Amino acid sequence: MITVGFLPWWPQNPYQLLLKRELNALGVRVIGNPPLSLLRILFGRDGLDVVHVHWPHGLYGTMGQCLHALAVLGLYRLLRNNVVWTVHELDAYESRFPRRDAWFRFMLSRMSRRLIVHGEHTRRTLCGRLGYRRPVDLARHASYVGWYEDDLSGEQARQRLGLPQGSRVYLYFGYIKPYKGVEDLIEAFRALPDESARLLVVGKPLDEAIQAHVESLAAADSRVRTVMRFVPDDEVQTYFRAAHVAVFPFRHTQTSGSVMLAMSFGCAVIAPRIATVPEYVDERCGMLFDPTLPGDLARALQAAAAAPLDTMGAEARRQAEALTWADMAKVHFDAYQAVCRP
Repeated sequence: MITVGFLPWWPQNPYQLLLKRELNALGVRVIGNPPLSLLRILFGRDGLDVVHVHWPHGLYGTMGQCLHALAVLGLYRLLRNNVVWTVHELDAYESRFPRRDAWFRFMLSRMSRRLIVHGEHTRRTLCGRLGYRRPVDLARHASYVGWYEDDLSGEQARQRLGLPQGSRVYLYFGYIKPYKGVEDLIEAFRALPDESARLLVVGKPLDEAIQAHVESLAAADSRVRTVMRFVPDDEVQTYFRAAHVAVFPFRHTQTSGSVMLAMSFGCAVIAPRIATVPEYVDERCGMLFDPTLPGDLARALQAAAAAPLDTMGAEARRQAEALTWADMAKVHFDAYQAVCRP
């Protein structure tokens, strides 16, 4: 049995729970959030065969913690050489210390014996920007079909939220941070001439300042409603079932679990034509826009008014169902076996 430690361990995110479940089925023991102690990692009763880093910024807050994390990972690499990193994002977009975080990620890439990515774009960028020359494994981001309750119809969901049944509902769902572009979405939506359209902005804001800014923008248009909080699992379906199209106005991203969540609920998607997103969203299931082109997000919102959203949503669901956690876990299992060979 291979024993793997996930760093950090965020059980509120179903990504790691679903991956752990499928890895367990393959005979991999997964320990969530092992302490950053070299002795415990190497010689404790939970001695690890592989240290698997997921989100580097979750390992530290202060510069001292940053140096400690690098020291432990560096020593582990020297003694075991079995560090694996899933590159969910190449940059820490909302970082207050971008140079420190970029340095940490560069050092982590040098310590990692193997990298896992969710798209070809990330693989090419790693080889180009960081000059990474060791193996990079592609594991397509799996869907969330079957994880959340999903027994509401669109009509029931809109009734539950008090939305007009004849309205076209646009949805943003996810954390609200500057790089997510939620402010851009509200501004673009306000230019839509359709008075029956509705925009739901749902998610937990990064801080009080961005919450106040988003709410002030939303207050200028009675068609926009905000739900500024973390949404528990049993409420997730209400928002996606109420929506005709899910909109992700990101200024930056590498991989988006939110896009995959929307597709899992059979939502047509509006998303940026950047990074790995076009590898998951095509014209059959969504519409892409250029976040660097002024007015292009508004163009995509307007295009949705004439698009066959039901057909696109059905295609989104079909594509999501084809992306399984079992397939993704097999890529991880093969990577773990490779680094554990003498």
